[in-house]
Amino acid sequence: MSSDSDTNGSTNEGGVFTDGEAVELYRERIDDPELFAQERKAVDRYFTDTDASVLDVGCGVGRISHLLHERGFHVTGIDVSKPLVEEGRSLFPEIDFHIADIRDLPFASESFDHVVFSWFGLDYVLPKAERIEALGEIWRVLKPSGIGVFSSHNHWHSFVPIPVDNPPKALRDVVDLYLREKNHERIGSRYKIESVPLGEVEIYLSDPIHQWLQLRKCGFTLLDVVGERDGLLRFLERQPHYIVKK
Repeated sequence: MSSDSDTNGSTNEGGVFTDGEAVELYRERIDDPELFAQERKAVDRYFTDTDASVLDVGCGVGRISHLLHERGFHVTGIDVSKPLVEEGRSLFPEIDFHIADIRDLPFASESFDHVVFSWFGLDYVLPKAERIEALGEIWRVLKPSGIGVFSSHNHWHSFVPIPVDNPPKALRDVVDLYLREKNHERIGSRYKIESVPLGEVEIYLSDPIHQWLQLRKCGFTLLDVVGERDGLLRFLERQPHYIVKK
């Protein structure tokens, strides 16, 4: 894969996540009464003080925010989408929601014990330079020894001999990200056009080694890579969750 600098990635500014259809989709997601498997493992293992403060980045209408609030955490949610934030405020008035951009957070340094950025959210912050800005802002607002959790698309997942978690989804990713005409000129790039339920978005593809190197350059210590599995196969899953420490 070529270097990131030879791409023409551009920043996603809310886009498909800002209309009424997005609000409805995100409302459906809050029907799940539990954190997703990787999120639950990360929180259970590393968010040990339930009285801690948590910043939920890309909070949508509050799926993770309200589940963490129910556990006793002091949660602040942010999203760039005004309709999603307004819906979150309506559904969960007890939680502090803000319209804000991860690249320029309206919070003082060392404000939070934990930061969560779920569901590939970091991969929509483009180009790479702005992805690094986002990681820098997470580092800034975390307290000393604070813990962050985020997920990212795994480039390795589509090319293992037998996909370890979801073979049909892996095949779909190969077709969508590599074989369709829209991505023919991006074969050697980390920037791809991905089909999502709300339309098409530009994303940044990572993998565990690439992400570890990127995090190290941003000043983080990578504590763990969490998957649905606990063995080495977790490094080949589609949506690894990275646990980082300031």
